[in-house]
Amino acid sequence: MIDRRLRILILLFLWAALVEDTLLFAMAWIAPDLWFRVFHAALPAGLDVAWLRRSAGQWIAFSLVQGVTLWRYKREPLWLVATAVARFTDLFTDISYVISAPTLTHLGWIFLLPPPVLNFIGIVIMLLGYRQMRSSTAREG
Repeated sequence: MIDRRLRILILLFLWAALVEDTLLFAMAWIAPDLWFRVFHAALPAGLDVAWLRRSAGQWIAFSLVQGVTLWRYKREPLWLVATAVARFTDLFTDISYVISAPTLTHLGWIFLLPPPVLNFIGIVIMLLGYRQMRSSTAREG
């Protein structure tokens, strides 16, 4: 069994990340120009929209993993690890994006700088939850 506080943190993180990743996916596909205006004060050029939509593929994959984790983690705790791995991969894409973006608006800095830290916190939460569930299962079995 997972400690009540940790269970709440898991649920908060999973729901927040699911909503965020779904909204990012939608924004990238429905209104890519809005992405570039809000985060870069620029219009997309060249392959910018294609690369943004490629990232959107990752965001919808994260949403899928997080959604399945919300649905299955109590019976199959390994889904917590799956979410931790997905968030781990995003650590590097978030950092790379902030470092390589030629321009960022104030909103861009506000919305794009925290995700690597939040992803790291999410990874720790998911792995702690998995460890607690595994240790309680081992004691029961």
